[in-house]
Amino acid sequence: MKYKLLTEQNLTLIPAFVDDENTKYDEAVLKTFLEKQNAFGYIAKDNGKAIGFAYGYILYEPDGRKVFYLHAIDIMAGSQNLGFGTELVKFIHAHSKSLGCRKMFLVTSKSNASACRCFEKAGGTSSAADVVMYEYKE
Repeated sequence: MKYKLLTEQNLTLIPAFVDDENTKYDEAVLKTFLEKQNAFGYIAKDNGKAIGFAYGYILYEPDGRKVFYLHAIDIMAGSQNLGFGTELVKFIHAHSKSLGCRKMFLVTSKSNASACRCFEKAGGTSSAADVVMYEYKE
């Protein structure tokens, strides 16, 4: 298993990746995403195939310090609960530190027990007992 930063050289692996929402990824759109200064993509690769995909962003606090927001992480169904997500999160956290981020954060629901286990195994701690997220749609 290899964990890598998503680059133009390995973009071709992503259109075949299937997440839990059946998202269709387009190479041209992904390339545009990667060209954004503070956006990063990551893959977990096994036998030449992407079995995990994640992405996140550097955010700047008002005092100039950087934090990393991990927006999404998915592991393909046949590869879940084998530790690949945990290792991918660890890889992303190490990368965020190398970028000078003082911390990394993400949001999930308590009901997503497998995700919570993954994030805790990777060294994350829940910072609030009762987090509520509000979403504003178009």
